[in-house]
Amino acid sequence: MKHFPLKNRTGGNQGSALLLAALWVCILVRPAAAFLSDLTIDKERQIGEEFFLEVQNQYPLCRDPFLISYLNRVGQKLSAQSGSSAFQYQFFIVEEPSMNAFAVPGGYIFITSGFLRMMEREGELAGVLAHEIAHISGRHMAKIMEKARLVTAATLIAALASVFLGGALAQPLLMGSMAAGESAMLKYSRDHEQEADSVGFRIMVKAGYHPRDMISIFNKMNKQRWFEGGKIPIYLSTHPDLENRLVDLAHQLAANEGKLPPAVQNPEFAYFTVKIEAVYGNANQMVRRMTQEGLKDPRNALYPYGKALALARLERSEEATAAFQAALKLAPGNYLIRRDLAIHYFERNRFGDAEPLFRELSQARPMDDVILYYLGRIAQERRQTDQALALFEKMHRLNPTFIDVYLNLGTLYGEKGRLGPGHYYLGLHSLRARAYPTALFHFRKSLTHLTPGDHRYAEARRQVARLERMRVRVN
Repeated sequence: MKHFPLKNRTGGNQGSALLLAALWVCILVRPAAAFLSDLTIDKERQIGEEFFLEVQNQYPLCRDPFLISYLNRVGQKLSAQSGSSAFQYQFFIVEEPSMNAFAVPGGYIFITSGFLRMMEREGELAGVLAHEIAHISGRHMAKIMEKARLVTAATLIAALASVFLGGALAQPLLMGSMAAGESAMLKYSRDHEQEADSVGFRIMVKAGYHPRDMISIFNKMNKQRWFEGGKIPIYLSTHPDLENRLVDLAHQLAANEGKLPPAVQNPEFAYFTVKIEAVYGNANQMVRRMTQEGLKDPRNALYPYGKALALARLERSEEATAAFQAALKLAPGNYLIRRDLAIHYFERNRFGDAEPLFRELSQARPMDDVILYYLGRIAQERRQTDQALALFEKMHRLNPTFIDVYLNLGTLYGEKGRLGPGHYYLGLHSLRARAYPTALFHFRKSLTHLTPGDHRYAEARRQVARLERMRVRVN
């Protein structure tokens, strides 16, 4: 299938990058003193969670089920080969045009929508994620933090910001402090980068990806730097020495010739990239582009599918439905097209049209978290509480990064009179919304109803303790 080339928005936004630098100051002031001692696994998890809460408050995170599910599926496939069970890896898309990806201690990995729009194969996405997974599994940030234990708390905060943003964009934070001279202590070293490349290479091979795609995406970033007249993208600043690393990776590739999996393109990735463009691109331009591409290649279902997504975003509902149907005529068995048509029906309250499609799809793909979520929503709308709960719980186990389901679970358990899990999930929902007093209220309430044997009990206790340390008060 022909891949549809997407236009990339590069260059980044210095204002948003500086906001992220300020964000680091806000979240690291409280636990900064803890960094000056050994950074334990639990402390790494705490840093990651704090960072995640702040990122979602300052930056819009992708909430499209298809995109979240696809990224999570690729990420979990890779993390399963990392050999590290210390962290539960979670993968998020930040709505940001810059070229960036970063791994936060504790298993949180973020990639920008702008970076995704550069990619042409799933293997390129796997190459970036495998490299970031390797940094986390190797605990590289923890190690360099511990080496810098003599740095003052204020210096450490500013230096950490420079690590994730790149020195130029973090300069306002570094000015007037010794961090400008000491931030190099916290940057990924060449040894760390070599290890992340080497381990990432092996993770890709074990997961069935050809590591040539890791070299491909790194080459694209390197060329983009020269194309932009020497301006270094954030990712290259954060992960330096790329040209030498490319040479090392080429040597590793040659040394493993004959032992590598075949380069296979997942046809779903083309639909993933079209969905990214439909969500983040210009919908009117996309309609024109999909129409033109469809005239050149009239047998390719990708183009009427993309046109349908763009028309739906423009609220041209009947035209979108017709475009979905045109795509299905070209590819009757394509479950991605059928699934998005079912979602299109659901979002327009056409449950009678949506449910049969979802039911049919769920028989063939019972572990598809997107299908489970929408079947749960339909059951919830029809007051089929037990059925909805079972679907949402299964969906949550499959993809814990899809945070919208917390409100569904909390509401339904409350309606059932099961106050322990009801308050627990409403606490998680409030936590993600940064309504900390409300979150503390719900977690405390959940502990009065949950038993210590419940798998949610320990997490509720941990959240109560953390919120109390933050001096959160319930009004």
